[in-house]
Amino acid sequence: MYQEQRMSAIVEYLHTHRTITLEEICDMFTVSKDTARRDLVKLEEHGEVMRVKGGATLSSSHIVDYSERTPTKAKEQIAKTAASLISEGYDVLLDTSSTIALMAKYMDVKHVTVITNSIDNVDLLDQYTPCDTFLLPGKFNGKNRNVTGPRTISTLQEYKVDQLFLGTCGVGADGITSPSEEEAFLKRQMIQCARQVIMLADHTKFEREFLHRVCDISDIDILITNKEPEADVKEKIEQNQVRLIVTDFDKGEKTQCRK
Repeated sequence: MYQEQRMSAIVEYLHTHRTITLEEICDMFTVSKDTARRDLVKLEEHGEVMRVKGGATLSSSHIVDYSERTPTKAKEQIAKTAASLISEGYDVLLDTSSTIALMAKYMDVKHVTVITNSIDNVDLLDQYTPCDTFLLPGKFNGKNRNVTGPRTISTLQEYKVDQLFLGTCGVGADGITSPSEEEAFLKRQMIQCARQVIMLADHTKFEREFLHRVCDISDIDILITNKEPEADVKEKIEQNQVRLIVTDFDKGEKTQCRK
């Protein structure tokens, strides 16, 4: 296998597993540690990975564009579980997230009001769950297919919703983080105007840290994921009495702890 092919496979592996060791690269491609190390050096030069002791992790700058994220069975199950938490008559705020967008297919409610900054959420709700929908104003971000900026934040201050369904890029024991300062500010304002905060995060988001802080674990009421988080994150979840819902499309849903 050529180096470019190995490098592409390494990045694909990191999107699922978050980290990779030199030993794993050697086993995967039957190469020496020196060869594995050279692959990682080149990937780091390209800005795709960050080398750490004994291997590498995905670079915080290498985030797949929203439009390129593909639905998975795990995300479908998380979205379905999240949608089941919405009751008739609720006022709901939907963040921009590929998993949150899938909720539109499963929102089996008629009398619900949805506020969102995502044009995809609006489009999918129109297809699957016709309801009163408000699109927040702001500057359009073609990369994330949403609106952001001062006007978006200012308008959010006028609302008080029953539930916020929040997406994330990174969940760690120290809190929730984002690679975008603008998105981090927006998410913080969303949290401020919600009575209940529900975070949707598949297992690839755990133990990833980015530059901009969004909030603490204690600011989340319910966390829905497809696999149990690492021990340090789960400990923080339990300490702050966050309800953890772990979905498994083979075994069904199980709730780890309640708030």
